[in-house]
Amino acid sequence: MTMQGIFRQAAVAGLVVISSLVLGGCSLFETPVNTRPPAPLAPIKSSLAVKQVWSASLGSGNRGYLLRLQPWVSGGVLYAADQAGKLYAFKAASGDHLWSVKIGQHLTAGVSGGEGMLFLGTQNGNVVAVSIKTHGVIWRTQLGSEVMAISKPAQGEVVIHTNAGKVIALDVSTGNIIWNQGIESPNLILRGKTAPVISGNTVVTGFSTGQIAAFSLSDGTPLWQLTVAEPRGASELQRMVDVSGRIDVIDGVVFAASYHGRVVAATLGKGQLLWSHPMSSYVGLAVGTHAVYVTDSHSAIWALDLATGASLWKQSALRFREATVPVIDGDYLVVGDYQGYLHWLSLQNGAFVARKHLTDSPIDAPPVVVGHDLYVQAADGTLAMYRIGK
Repeated sequence: MTMQGIFRQAAVAGLVVISSLVLGGCSLFETPVNTRPPAPLAPIKSSLAVKQVWSASLGSGNRGYLLRLQPWVSGGVLYAADQAGKLYAFKAASGDHLWSVKIGQHLTAGVSGGEGMLFLGTQNGNVVAVSIKTHGVIWRTQLGSEVMAISKPAQGEVVIHTNAGKVIALDVSTGNIIWNQGIESPNLILRGKTAPVISGNTVVTGFSTGQIAAFSLSDGTPLWQLTVAEPRGASELQRMVDVSGRIDVIDGVVFAASYHGRVVAATLGKGQLLWSHPMSSYVGLAVGTHAVYVTDSHSAIWALDLATGASLWKQSALRFREATVPVIDGDYLVVGDYQGYLHWLSLQNGAFVARKHLTDSPIDAPPVVVGHDLYVQAADGTLAMYRIGK
């Protein structure tokens, strides 16, 4: 059985939810797993000047689906897409609309870009490559399952993660499949897949089995697997251990987090565990100069020591507000929440330094930072750029 997408239910907005579930190949509505209300936002004394430079609308936005579509910025142009399958280009500095094109299929992943192309994933299993220069579709490749995440292209390849748990490398010029790998998923999994990360000739991604795995970029040969979480508990819900959020590779070290599991650091070359910290997260992490920043499954924000994984600070004021994975904006950390707020936190101690309300719609996808500018796309299609400073 197939349901086209996952609708956000107003009745459970603001509850701590599993982003969505897939059971036996059948997508389900978001399901509350904790009925405690989200933390109200206490007033803060803003010590950081943040201004909204521009805002725009993508029209239909996500249309109630939980998609976490993100913009992509390159060459002074911002590219963004909506669920209906329309791709937009804006001047990144001003928000002026440049062009738009209809892809012709409902989208579930993107926008990713590189090598003169934009890459989008569709509900019916297609990856679509669009020319940045001509705005036309270069190729479409059918992968047989809903496309959930797309890597940044590298060395002439782009790597896709599908809802069926397959990791598939495509030739960026032709869309031809170069290799196809995967790990069999359990019956009950979180909706959403880790975007594969390419580092040198290695591809790393996470799986619903609680593992991260590395493959050769050239031919897909499995290199290693590391178990981040072991299934425990009497019910399938308790035994969910998905690595479904953002992972990162920095200086030859892989950082990842799992649901009902832990945050880990491991060597890229052999998958050797360097440290671990018990924690449950389904949105993932960001890596800074001195710390790893994680949003846990209760929407508390953590800073863990980069070298040891020891806790440096914890910010719990956003509990149950469905906070996004953190992004680093200069000396600050930024997350969005289910009521359309953006929160700036100090990297040093997690204290709030600024807050902006973009829209009443959820911010499902993490913001994107390019230089000194922060771009955000909300679920209702509201798009905006913010900048620190007066």
